[in-house]
Amino acid sequence: MCQEMAIASDAEEAENAVLAEKGRKCFYLKKMIGDYIDTSVRIVATVFLADFLQRFYRCAVEYVRYSRYYLPEDRVRTIVRRSYTYNNKNVYLMLAFLLVGFFRISVTGNCRDVVPSILYLSYMPLYWIFSDLGQSTLSYSHWIRDSHGLDYAAGMASNYFHGYLKLSLPERKNDGLHHRMELYEDQNNVTFGIHRLVILIPDEMFVNGVLESDLLDKAKPLETKYINRAGVNRPFKHAVYRLNQKINGKTYYFAIEGATPMLSFFDAMQSNLSATWQMKELQREIWLKFYKHLKELITTWPETRNLVELIIYSSHDLKGNLIDVGELLKDHMENKTRTIDELTD
Repeated sequence: MCQEMAIASDAEEAENAVLAEKGRKCFYLKKMIGDYIDTSVRIVATVFLADFLQRFYRCAVEYVRYSRYYLPEDRVRTIVRRSYTYNNKNVYLMLAFLLVGFFRISVTGNCRDVVPSILYLSYMPLYWIFSDLGQSTLSYSHWIRDSHGLDYAAGMASNYFHGYLKLSLPERKNDGLHHRMELYEDQNNVTFGIHRLVILIPDEMFVNGVLESDLLDKAKPLETKYINRAGVNRPFKHAVYRLNQKINGKTYYFAIEGATPMLSFFDAMQSNLSATWQMKELQREIWLKFYKHLKELITTWPETRNLVELIIYSSHDLKGNLIDVGELLKDHMENKTRTIDELTD
């Protein structure tokens, strides 16, 4: 009987020991998680304080060195607004950590655990030193791809659209692109393969003044359209080419030209006066963004969405041979176009 009681007592002690061990582990786990949260809040608070002070410093530098870039009456307000603009992601993160900090204070009853100490604040210079550590050429690539409209590619596309396509193509007084193409067909007894202005955008960014192709013959251009632009009676011309191979027994004509801003960009990259390493390194990004932004502008504006056919393509095939523009048009007519629109998805 005594032996059974001893055994029961030992079993109970063992069970109590196991429960105590589990309690200690649970306590230390909760403490570890709490310490981790408190430390995270402290670090984030330190980082945002360092960022706040850095922005304040930049405000002062901007005001002293670059005041001429602002109107006197709203100089301070504009500088402060620009300096202390945060994206939505950072605003939400700040609010989230602020709520977490208040929650921890309500649980522990001690605000010292989440407020940065002198030791934490002493690390702020490290943030100022390494704040641009995340910048790279890839960062420039992502910036170009964003839809802010301030990059070189979007600027070229916007100027090309507003200064040329939106003016020369829509119908005004029986002088739009469709009217001139129909008039051309009637006068010359020909047929256009695509009743739009075909714009070539090769990745090489170079298009000759006269398209070089064994399949294309230069024809008489469309009727010139004159539009007064900033006091200048500016002529708008569109070249026409004939495809010298028949498709389904018929000869087709095309109003076709290269994207002139891309040619200007190509020239800029060849010049020591204007070329930078960023332009050369990111030229493909600029090429694709130009096409994407131009396509968006053309399809968004009601008067131009059915007047332009953009063809973006690689200038050379896999063997390094130059792509024939005539072959592109022929394939386009046969619904086998070798364009690379998917690259911009």
